[in-house]
Amino acid sequence: MINKIKSILGFNTYQPLNLIEVSKDNLLANYKYLSSLSSRIKVAPVLKSNAYGHGLIQVAKVLDSQSCPFFCVDSIYEAYELLKARIKTPVLIMGYVDPNNLKVKTLPFSFAVWNLELAESISKYQSQAPIHLFIDTGMHREGVQLKDLPVFLVELKKYNLKIEGVMSHSASVKNETDPLYLNQLENFKKGLEVCKREGIKPKWTHIAASDGLLNGNLNQLFKITNLARIGLSLYGISEKNGLKAALTFKTKIVQIKHIKKGGRVGYDGTFTASKDMTIGILPAGYNDGIDRRLSNKGFVKIEDKYCKILGRVSMNLCTIDLSPVKNPQIGSEVIIYSDNPKDKNSISKLASSIYTIPYELLIHLTSTTKRIAA
Repeated sequence: MINKIKSILGFNTYQPLNLIEVSKDNLLANYKYLSSLSSRIKVAPVLKSNAYGHGLIQVAKVLDSQSCPFFCVDSIYEAYELLKARIKTPVLIMGYVDPNNLKVKTLPFSFAVWNLELAESISKYQSQAPIHLFIDTGMHREGVQLKDLPVFLVELKKYNLKIEGVMSHSASVKNETDPLYLNQLENFKKGLEVCKREGIKPKWTHIAASDGLLNGNLNQLFKITNLARIGLSLYGISEKNGLKAALTFKTKIVQIKHIKKGGRVGYDGTFTASKDMTIGILPAGYNDGIDRRLSNKGFVKIEDKYCKILGRVSMNLCTIDLSPVKNPQIGSEVIIYSDNPKDKNSISKLASSIYTIPYELLIHLTSTTKRIAA
C-alpha cells in the first residue's frame, strides 16, 4: 500500500535521462490542416518505422479519435502492435508480408498485394481481409508492372478477394509540373482503366504521399485518386503551410569538466581545445539516435544558447561545449532535436548539415527512449 501511494505521489518513480516529447496539439493541427486541403481527398496517416521515430502507439492513440480512413504501416509486426494497443482505426500493411505468417490466426488488417503468392495465402487463411492492389507506375520498386497488370488481374480473380483499394507510390513531386510525377500519374490512370475493365471498383485510390498533396496539383490528383498517405507532413517536418514539428528530443547534463588548452576530446581525439574551456557530458549517443556524422558539427540547445558537439559521438555518450552557457548545472535540460524549425538543432537543419534527409535522423531514434505524447 505504501509503495502504491508513493507511486501515485510520484516518489521513487523512474526518471529517464533521455526523453522524446510528442506534441498532441501539433499532430492534430497538422492532421486537420492536411485533411482540409481538399474535400475530395481523404488523408491516411503513415505510422511505419515507429511513426517516423515519434512512437507508433503514442501517435496512434492521438489520432485514433479522428476517424482516419486507415493507418498505414510497413509490417505485420507494426499492425499487431496496434491491435494489442486496442487501436480502433483500420490498418493497411503496405510492406511485404511473408505468406506463412498469415496461417497463425485471423487478422483484422488490409494488405497491399502485388504478387499471387500472397494473394493465394490471403485467400486461404485471411479470406475476410481487404486488399489494396499495388501498381508499379514507374518507380520500379514494389508493385505489379503496368505491362503485366491485365494478366495479373485475371489470375487474381481466381482468389475471390475483396479489392478495397488500388495504390501506387510516387518517386518525386518537386512541383506540379515534375515530369516524373506526371508520368506516374498518367500510368496510374492507365492502371485504373485496366482495373475498371476487369470490373474492379475500389473504395480507395491512392498514389500521393505528403509531397504529392502539398506540391502537386490537387485538381489533377482528385480526378484519379481520393486519398493521400501523409507521413513527413503529419509530423510537421516540412516547414510549408504552417505545419508544426511534433517532436522534441531531450536529455540532461550528467557531468561537467574543465579542460585545458590542447586537451583532446573523444575517440581518436578529433577535437582539440584551442583554449581552456568547460565541457558537458550527455548520456546520449548514436545508439540513441544522435547521428555519428554530427561529430564536431552538430549543435544542441541549453536555454537559448547553442552548444556545439565536440569530438566523436560515442555509442551512448557525447560531449558538448558549455562555453556559451552562463551557469551550467548537472541535470540541466538539453534539447538535442528542437521542434522549432528555425533552430540550428532542428531535425531539418541538422539533416541538411550532414547531407541527409530528416527521415533518417528520426527513424534512428531508438525505441527504448521513453516517449510521451502531451
